[in-house]
Amino acid sequence: MNALTSSIPSFDHDELIQSHPVATLLIDGNGVILFVNAAVEQLCNVGRSAMVGRVVYDVVRMDRNYRQRMSDPACSALFAHGAEIVVAGKPVHVDMQMVPYGHSGHRILALIASQREAELMGGAIGRSGRAAGAAASMLAHEIKNPLAGIRGAAQLLARGADESKARFTKLIVAEVDRIATLIDQMEHFSRGQPIACEPLNLYQPIHQAMEAVRARQLPGIRFAEDFDPSLPLVLGNHDAVVQILQNLLTNASDALAGRDDGTVRLATAYRHGLSIDNGDGRGRIALPIEVSVSDNGPGVPAEIRGDVFDPFVTTKREGRGLGLALVAKLARDMGGTVQHLRDDGWTRFRVHLPAAKKGRRP
Repeated sequence: MNALTSSIPSFDHDELIQSHPVATLLIDGNGVILFVNAAVEQLCNVGRSAMVGRVVYDVVRMDRNYRQRMSDPACSALFAHGAEIVVAGKPVHVDMQMVPYGHSGHRILALIASQREAELMGGAIGRSGRAAGAAASMLAHEIKNPLAGIRGAAQLLARGADESKARFTKLIVAEVDRIATLIDQMEHFSRGQPIACEPLNLYQPIHQAMEAVRARQLPGIRFAEDFDPSLPLVLGNHDAVVQILQNLLTNASDALAGRDDGTVRLATAYRHGLSIDNGDGRGRIALPIEVSVSDNGPGVPAEIRGDVFDPFVTTKREGRGLGLALVAKLARDMGGTVQHLRDDGWTRFRVHLPAAKKGRRP
């Protein structure tokens, strides 16, 4: 052995796979899992010990063709773009790559999230925040200040006007207030600094948001709750969480309008292994706290599902397309993320937030 080869450190396959940032599995010739890295645990929301020793397609549900090829010792390579798999009970689109490893029939299987999944996990959130931030800065400067003068002038005119003319001044005031409210909503996006966060009992903002939505007394809609009573404190902002949940609950309720069998389900859960890098310099942040809002309505039209968190994207006749963009912005500012999924006839929005490291329950 020469000096060059002797200087190269030796690694076993466990160390190599574990250090890989992509979800990577080591399987034998029959498709039995020998090892998985942390990225697989995160993707499947299952611990390594529960996966090793099982056939890969019993853990990662996939098309029959892929199952046959992975259980065939003669098949050493596989490349599939945009393949749909099911992990943790939800469909995910991935680029699937399988290559031989060593001389014992073992194979490396990599599951790489497609661009669509990457956008759902955070790419669209960053884009929506930047785009809406620019729009808010412009509109707030050019429109909001003159509105105060218009409103004041209309109120002065109303003092000496008769009843037939007063209704027009009232209309002016109402329209000015409506536009001012719109600008206030958009100004949320121009705030570049992170939201002040602290250890928070998640059920306090949940209760506040639920009370506000239930006060609308929407006919034909049933609210269901599925809470994890052992959930730890979340690192978040009370007002931001209330705003997020009110927007999601309101959207879910609106999607069920006119039905007599509508259900809005609010749930919390602890998800092991989930983390994300928001690109803000803080590196990967663990996001084990999940709060989700689901409804059994018709769902978001397929043609806009990839843009659902972008500003001004909406299907509502009177909608402004800011609600979900604001949800994404607030979640991101707290170091979290939000996902939109459609499966089994349910529309689901899942907000993932970091847990508080320290702090007593308020």
